[in-house]
Amino acid sequence: MKKRNLLLFSLSCLMFFGLTTMVNAQCDLVIDMQDSYGDGWNGASVKVYDGSTLLGTATIANGFSGSATISAPDMADISLVWTAGSYPEECSFTVTNGIGIDVYVCELLGSPAPGEFFVFTNVCSSVGLDVNLIDFIIAPKVAAGDLEITGIVRSERDTPITSFDVVYSLDGVSSSVYTFEDLDISFNTTFEFTHPELAQIEVGDHTIELTVENINGEGADDDPNNNTLSAQVLCVNEIFAKNVVYEEGTGTWCGWCPRGLVGLNTMAHDYTDGSWIGIGVHNGDPMTVTEYDNGVGQFIGGYPSGVMNRENVFDPGLSSLEPAYLAAKQEIPLAKIQVTAKTWDEGSREITVDATSNFAMDLTGTSYNVSMVIVESGITGTGSSWNQANYYSGGGNGDLIDWDGTNWAELSNPVPAADMVYQHVGRVLVGGWDGIPNIIPADVVYGTPYTHVFTYTLDDEFDPAQVDLVVMLIDATTGVIANAAEVALEGGEILSPAFSADVVNGLAPLEVNFTDETVGTVATWSWDFDMDGTEDSNEQNPTFIFEGGDFDVSLTVTNEAGEGFTTVMENFIHSSGVGVNEIAESTFKLYPNPASDVINIQSVNALTSIKIWSISGQIVYTNEDSSNLQTIDVSSFKKGVFFMELSTETETQIIKIAID
Repeated sequence: MKKRNLLLFSLSCLMFFGLTTMVNAQCDLVIDMQDSYGDGWNGASVKVYDGSTLLGTATIANGFSGSATISAPDMADISLVWTAGSYPEECSFTVTNGIGIDVYVCELLGSPAPGEFFVFTNVCSSVGLDVNLIDFIIAPKVAAGDLEITGIVRSERDTPITSFDVVYSLDGVSSSVYTFEDLDISFNTTFEFTHPELAQIEVGDHTIELTVENINGEGADDDPNNNTLSAQVLCVNEIFAKNVVYEEGTGTWCGWCPRGLVGLNTMAHDYTDGSWIGIGVHNGDPMTVTEYDNGVGQFIGGYPSGVMNRENVFDPGLSSLEPAYLAAKQEIPLAKIQVTAKTWDEGSREITVDATSNFAMDLTGTSYNVSMVIVESGITGTGSSWNQANYYSGGGNGDLIDWDGTNWAELSNPVPAADMVYQHVGRVLVGGWDGIPNIIPADVVYGTPYTHVFTYTLDDEFDPAQVDLVVMLIDATTGVIANAAEVALEGGEILSPAFSADVVNGLAPLEVNFTDETVGTVATWSWDFDMDGTEDSNEQNPTFIFEGGDFDVSLTVTNEAGEGFTTVMENFIHSSGVGVNEIAESTFKLYPNPASDVINIQSVNALTSIKIWSISGQIVYTNEDSSNLQTIDVSSFKKGVFFMELSTETETQIIKIAID
């Protein structure tokens, strides 16, 4: 679940305004609410308290949206209490304080835990000076190495923010203090910043604290309590991609279940990189696997419905299913599982599968099981028990359109067995619902593969050309699917895509040489260096130049049968415009610095290239004229800090410059 608290801490006193002064002014809090399914909040609510006094309750009785206005005292500590209701995953809301600032945002799928979940100080007046550190942009799991420290501040009073200092600490060790100046952050305006000093982080658990201070050069602002955020970060050796498993309870008798058929079909069509694995788990019809049906039945309360990674329940309609999947795949798992080898004997119909698990760091006292599901598509049958009930028939419940254009509103109720083809059906649990225990040691070591060999004899009724094999790594303590992978039974060689790079951190423009380390015979390579869905290179070992930012890198390899295998290295490349190398005084001279109109550059050797970046990494100036002396007009530049790259035939150096 993705949840973003725009204020990530509680204020528990009346600050400097005084403990004995009774504030009688009132102002309105506004809670805007949405429901993704359009049937209201089904019992969910946000209650607003001033101490023990209930000020009001926000909920939606029905429909897609609603709003509640609740009067609250000025400078009172307001607490919010959440009641989950029947379908909390469909709910989202925004809480706005007395001066119109969003103090809490609950995004879709991010509903809080029941009970008190947030406390803030209500404000009725914007008079004064206050910068609020509203976000510390950092993942809960990161790879070892250099780490950018980025935050977002917002001005919450009417005095503009012109400067502030930033310092962070890693496990209690503080960075240098950096000043962001020549700013103009007006009321209710945000500003994102990155500290120029990268944090050096090693494998293990860490506490990172980020603080803004010395606001406008005047020391503390009106509310110093909202100037610090901290984060617990787990640093791992390697970032693995998350593959999401959605197991949907369905049945031929279920008239609403075509919604699930369409959901699974469309998701499988739209997401083909291996990160989506959808399985139809049937109930009360000829495709029922009792153990599988019972397992999913522990989670769901009706049909159709399904469980994602055996953790959270979501309706299979695309309006719920797609955002839930997109949120779930952002998780950074501690482990991955792959099919590293398989054999299929057509004569004996025996399947052999090597399922190999790897962990991102050394772990002790773990408990993981491994399971395999045989999934079949293209299934047809005869008799009334194969007829698919269809409550969408006739259009009274709206259109229900599959990815191929099939509209269930135009089909009969029921759809005869002769016209039905069932896809993504879970047919066999190899290793059971819980998986096979004691095959992965309690203490696992990074870089050590743990392989279990599954064997199974495929029933004659199964079509091997329509069979996929899904291997799952299950956390036995929680029952959650830690990661999974899916491959076709028939097909070519199993490939294990992998790659490395000669550098993963550096100053933009960062030139990176990639090396393919895929195990197996590869027919084609396809690289995506910015995860925009467009191929950037089809070379085996490409070179790519990254501008400023953090980048996921994807490699898809195909075998000689044309089957694709994808691996994604998340947050793999860190290319920053804020790193600084010292300038050798004997090589370059640059003056004046700070500058307001022009900057003069002298070089012992002829300059071949000059580039200037803003502190956020955006290129604002380039020049490739060759000379030993150059003058740059900076009069049109915004005031602030920039970084200049000076290159000759023999060296490149970076210097920090200031424009005032």
